[in-house]
Amino acid sequence: MSQAAAANRSTPPGTQLDRGILAERGWALILSLLLIPAILGTNLIYGSLNHGPNRIFLETPVDRALPVVPIFAIPYVSLIPYIGVSLLVFLFFRVRVYRSAAITMIVVWFISYACYFFLQSYIARPQITGVDPFSAMIRTIYASDQPYNDFPSLHTSLSTIIAIHWWRFDRRIGVAAAIWTALIVASTVLVKQHYLADVAGGLVLATVTSWLVMRATRAA
Repeated sequence: MSQAAAANRSTPPGTQLDRGILAERGWALILSLLLIPAILGTNLIYGSLNHGPNRIFLETPVDRALPVVPIFAIPYVSLIPYIGVSLLVFLFFRVRVYRSAAITMIVVWFISYACYFFLQSYIARPQITGVDPFSAMIRTIYASDQPYNDFPSLHTSLSTIIAIHWWRFDRRIGVAAAIWTALIVASTVLVKQHYLADVAGGLVLATVTSWLVMRATRAA
């Protein structure tokens, strides 16, 4: 890596406004703005596919042995604000990273949607009887999301995309993002919303797609 590239990885966000959307002009600006409704609209498709019948069931003995850990409901429900805040920072301080992250997410969403449409998956969720606040959060998660659309895990793939792009943005922040992403990924199996195969699929999909889109968009 060149010295200039290394400096880019560690430059404080406050000095990078000239690389954000406020410095954009022409078609680049239009594309950046259009990606906002594109992300929101793509996310809305999820609900229309979140139903049976399922064609695959990916539970393993390891999945059955994993306990429910109610406190992991916190990282699980953090996904949307994690994505939203991250994309806003990318947008205003490093717009190429924003575009790469946004395009990668949209591509991953549609690949996942194809899996849900043609190869729907299902998870057998346990009865949560705890009276603590975290158990109540899990019951709320279950009530708002049907036990389908599991493989690949969007929680895993989307959070991994964000972590990869934080690493591209600033490696110091990228370490913290990687840790939080790891908690989100772990939460998917510890609140019994996904199986390990779903997580593996999400990780592979996010990593490969991020690499391809970064090369194509020259995100830096």
